[in-house]
Amino acid sequence: MKALRGLLDVVLGLLTAVLGTVLGIVAAVVWLVGGLLCVTIILIPLGIPVMRLARRLFTLARQLMHVP
Repeated sequence: MKALRGLLDVVLGLLTAVLGTVLGIVAAVVWLVGGLLCVTIILIPLGIPVMRLARRLFTLARQLMHVP
């Protein structure tokens, strides 16, 4: 039972690390889109919330990749 628990911990750790990496890539793309929106002066009201969303996604990705 102890070995099964250890194996489950390893699999879940790898799964969350991969999910955190994918989420980090998505956050980078969202951040780039937000930056592009902010460069165009007229679309700044759309770009700022998109960049805030990217920051939240980066935070979540960092939490998922954190090894306890």
